[in-house]
Amino acid sequence: MVSIEYRYLDVIWLDNLIMNYILLWTVSKVSRDETPIWRLWIASFIGAIYVVLLITIDSNILNYTITKIALSICMLLIGYRYTSLTRFFRLIGLFYVTTFIFGGAAFGLYYFTEDIITIRKGVFYLRNFPFKAIFVSSVTVIVLVRVLWLKIRNRRLTTSFIYNLEIRYEGMNFILKGLLDTGNSLYDPITQSPVIIVEYSKIEKALPMEIRDIFLYNREHDIDYIAKTIAEPQFDPKYRLIPYYTVGRSGSFLIGLRPSKVLISLDGSWHETDKTIVALYAKELSKDGQYQALIHPEMVSGLTAT
Repeated sequence: MVSIEYRYLDVIWLDNLIMNYILLWTVSKVSRDETPIWRLWIASFIGAIYVVLLITIDSNILNYTITKIALSICMLLIGYRYTSLTRFFRLIGLFYVTTFIFGGAAFGLYYFTEDIITIRKGVFYLRNFPFKAIFVSSVTVIVLVRVLWLKIRNRRLTTSFIYNLEIRYEGMNFILKGLLDTGNSLYDPITQSPVIIVEYSKIEKALPMEIRDIFLYNREHDIDYIAKTIAEPQFDPKYRLIPYYTVGRSGSFLIGLRPSKVLISLDGSWHETDKTIVALYAKELSKDGQYQALIHPEMVSGLTAT
């Protein structure tokens, strides 16, 4: 006997209306868009009507990818305030990310149990209406999307403050990535030159063995030993001690050196900075390796002013 499964258009429409609203509401919460609820419901209504037409009308046009993209853009224009093109593209990206996460969750439910969800013509049907499962899934998606969005936004923000650096010292050139650190207020106490903090390992090859031994034997906090070492005639006045302060540690020092030249790439061209001191830092500055130096704000502000 062939089993016949009946589906009522009003139930299908209601299923999609609610799911569309949850999707759009999630996007509004993650993007912190204070759009009126009625706009989300209207956009959800249009999306639900599309699904009904997709089922009832035998037309390939409704299945075209361009049609679905146009529908999603229409829903976003109706559901959210349109203030700028950049913001709208950001909403589109967030909308599709959220949709894919919802879609992945739906496929997961489909493969774990076909008692809740079935798929026909690319449309998800809820056989029963598990409000508890939908609520838990929605909360999970909101948390996941918000975490991902914050990570992407923070990474983009960090990247916008990263510059290419070239440090020339002892006949060697070193190309590094430097982060503009607005909290870097270090100056050389002798010349009052701004200080750029650089990972020791990145310019290690150009340093004499006496300086390398300080880091090799973890003596970078032994101020007396460092002061005695750099006081040798072959090091003075190339090297000096740069005082700095961190949380939980005061009266600390970094080994500073005067490079032959420091250049920074700005707007596609290289600019030479004046009287810059390089301070050596024993550890990695970036956990993910995005940058290897911390740039003093004065270095960039001086260049943009010229």
